Amino acid sequence: MSGEPTFSSAERQTLGALRYAVNDEAAGYVAIMRLFTGGISGFLSDQSAAEVAARLAEDGLDLDPDTVDARLSYLVEHGNLARSPRETEARSVREYLTNRARYQLTQRGELVHRQVEELLGHTDSAREVSSEMLGGVLAGLNNLDGLTGAALSEVESDDLARQIVTLFAQFETLVASTRQFYTYLSQVLSRYDLGRDEFQAFKGALLDYLQRFVDEISRHMPQIADRLKAVESHVPELCARANAGQRLIGVDGTQAKRAMGLDPEDWVSLHAWFVGSAGRGSDADHVRTLATEAMRSLLVNLRRLAGRADREQSRYGDLLNLSRWFDDSDDRGAHELWAAAYGLYSTRHLSFAADDDSDPVPATASWWQTPVAQVPISLRKTGERRSGGRSGAKEDFAAVKQARLAERHRAQDEQAAALREIAGHQGEFARAHLSDRARTVLLDLYARALSTHGRELGDNPAVIETPVHTETLRLSVRRTLGSSTTVISPSGRLTLTDLTLEVELTGVQERREAGA
Repeated sequence: MSGEPTFSSAERQTLGALRYAVNDEAAGYVAIMRLFTGGISGFLSDQSAAEVAARLAEDGLDLDPDTVDARLSYLVEHGNLARSPRETEARSVREYLTNRARYQLTQRGELVHRQVEELLGHTDSAREVSSEMLGGVLAGLNNLDGLTGAALSEVESDDLARQIVTLFAQFETLVASTRQFYTYLSQVLSRYDLGRDEFQAFKGALLDYLQRFVDEISRHMPQIADRLKAVESHVPELCARANAGQRLIGVDGTQAKRAMGLDPEDWVSLHAWFVGSAGRGSDADHVRTLATEAMRSLLVNLRRLAGRADREQSRYGDLLNLSRWFDDSDDRGAHELWAAAYGLYSTRHLSFAADDDSDPVPATASWWQTPVAQVPISLRKTGERRSGGRSGAKEDFAAVKQARLAERHRAQDEQAAALREIAGHQGEFARAHLSDRARTVLLDLYARALSTHGRELGDNPAVIETPVHTETLRLSVRRTLGSSTTVISPSGRLTLTDLTLEVELTGVQERREAGA
């Protein structure tokens, strides 16, 4: 059995570049690093300890040059800075001692400080998903799909590299914004102190926006997946052409790393996000799964709010009010508030007699020698000193339940009508006119067929089946070079190139034969 994993010495040295941001003098170290990372001039210049101390004084941070020099040496030791090889010219011994060492920024130091600044500026606020990048990704793939053979040799390498880098920049923006949005969404869903007003705002703003984003993915994913499969075969040729020409060579003799997308290995992440692989669904499908989980969490919060009349599941707001009252009270008022809130009193006893025959034990008697006191159940279990009273009336959710059932029936009727409309175009979908609802259902079936197939379309078509009343509608997606499928709806025209859609409604022929 292997023990605890450990980092190598090189990895520990690399991670040591983060130490300046978490030690006791972190504010001073961050201020020093900002002088070296503030603008292009800071990247290309070197500074002495005296110059750094003078610039810190201008910003209101007074540190003597010896302290600054010690902190600069600490940053050099951990790889954030390096001593400059440039020789200094000194006209006196004092000037030489002041400027004998100059410091410049390292690549690791710039990377670490950029992440530190991003973390310091981060807020737990919502960020919109850059769904507009889906159209840009699709347009970029359409342009690259036509660059094969003679067309590829005629395009300029810089222009091709610009197209590929733009495509991956849009993809990275989409993925990063999606990740941040779902992180914020999960953070909100995990809260159990949401009030009714917060819940309504969360439902109306976040979840409605989430549904629109999922619809955008469902509309673009089949087309992007098709274009990716078409481009996949000549990705090495595209990257080779984009990398043609002069390249930067590092001091160690290796070629410098270029932007994302110019290496064929970079296309694996793009393919995994929109297409997936055998045995693994695409990340776009996972996005829709996360949306379903968000809806379930919404129902959990809804049940909690509906049952609040009977019981409290979160005392977050009450404890905040109580802490505010403690902060505003004097010493005497704080003790009274403590006794009233928690039912706890001082252990000091005054010398007075028992009240009556029902309480024969005086307050001055020792607890060790008196009988056990009878504590009410409500006080012992919940800390409440008042009687519970009768149970409150149950809320009637019959009207709300009927409304939700009616909405569900309407949605099912619309879905069934759309499927019947699709079933009316049996055979190959060469050119068909559909309503917007039927077009959306057709694209969903198309995406599910490709996702279930899990591999490139070949001799075997991708097939998906769905029930339509007592019959079964089967959609087959087959690659047919030279043909196309066109779907026209009020929202626009959709053309699937080199693909054939075939609709079959099973069960019709069997009834005809039975009637004959």
